[in-house]
Amino acid sequence: MRKLSIIFSILLTIFSFSFSYQFYGFPYFLKIEDFELTNQDGKKVRLSDFKDKYLMIFFGYTYCPDVCPTTMLRIKETLDELGDYKDKVKVLFISVDPERDTPESIKKFISFYDKSGKYIEGLTGTKEEIDKVAKQFKAYYKKVPIENKEVGYLVDHTAYIYLVDPKGVLRLIYRPSNDDPKKIAEDIKRVIDMFSRH
Repeated sequence: MRKLSIIFSILLTIFSFSFSYQFYGFPYFLKIEDFELTNQDGKKVRLSDFKDKYLMIFFGYTYCPDVCPTTMLRIKETLDELGDYKDKVKVLFISVDPERDTPESIKKFISFYDKSGKYIEGLTGTKEEIDKVAKQFKAYYKKVPIENKEVGYLVDHTAYIYLVDPKGVLRLIYRPSNDDPKKIAEDIKRVIDMFSRH
């Protein structure tokens, strides 16, 4: 029994290594439970509403001075690199600043990166709703007070891009250190092709 356990562990390690070697992103297999938030048009939407799409999910906020605009630009560039695969992908921008991010402000923010309004969906909700979603992705966020009274505070948050397949399974994670749009696009194409064969 012990030998079988050791063999299984070795095979699992080999499989994990070989799978991660195929991708630029970090493999992370996790089933995401369905959730409901409010989109930029004030409509309630669920994760399951996007069951025919491969989702790029990013937690950010519209007042973000640096990381969010940079990451959203990378996401836009990734979409541009997808070519014929683009229509199979949807981006979910999930606000971690529900106090200030209204559907209207989110709509204005995402329009800078998707003028068509077709590829990026902005989502917000109550703090409790956002907490539940962030917890599933193990995403962190916290208000940080600043001296600028006009702004009031910033939000320290996880700046990963998460790739979720149409079955709601988290497949790949991209950290700020590996956000090359061409390589992310190649990963997405490869994942789509893999699932298209099944």
